[in-house]
Amino acid sequence: DYAQIPQDPAVYKTSQGAYTVGLFQIESRAQMSAIGRTKPENFQELADQVALIRPGPVSGEMVHPYIERKLGRQPVTYLHPSFESFLCKTFGVAIYQEQVMRIGMSVADLSGGEAEELRKAMGGKRADGILARLKSRLIEGMTKKGILPDIQTKILNILATVREFMFPESHAHSFASLAYSSAHTRFHF
Repeated sequence: DYAQIPQDPAVYKTSQGAYTVGLFQIESRAQMSAIGRTKPENFQELADQVALIRPGPVSGEMVHPYIERKLGRQPVTYLHPSFESFLCKTFGVAIYQEQVMRIGMSVADLSGGEAEELRKAMGGKRADGILARLKSRLIEGMTKKGILPDIQTKILNILATVREFMFPESHAHSFASLAYSSAHTRFHF
């Protein structure tokens, strides 16, 4: 019963060696290369791995910081103190759609509807128009909160990654569930 498969550290250990051919969502060359470096040890880290190798996190240069921070070779930092509450589980790196939405909401007080507009821009052809429309609102909000211009630029660069595709966390969890189930089945049977 795939709904009842127990979490087994040995299954994660096997996947850490990048032996993932035939395993749903973690068998591509890019995934194999990254999983050998990220070495997921639990379900959340496997979901992060699935979400990490997507155009948004890759083009936003989030892969390397995630890996370095996860492995303890780089300190976990946050561009703004309010980010810690929702970026702590991904080592201070935004890899999920919800995290990008929360960035806009926390630094510029975007409404839920405005954050939803930001989410709609993710991977869509309308991204540039939506980002242009929200940019002045974001800058105004960040300025009101006393965020320095160089940090504002870095935050806007993170938000600009919405032009590329990013997973919602629930999607990554669904895919990680299938990846883990197939890895567990192969390992034990």
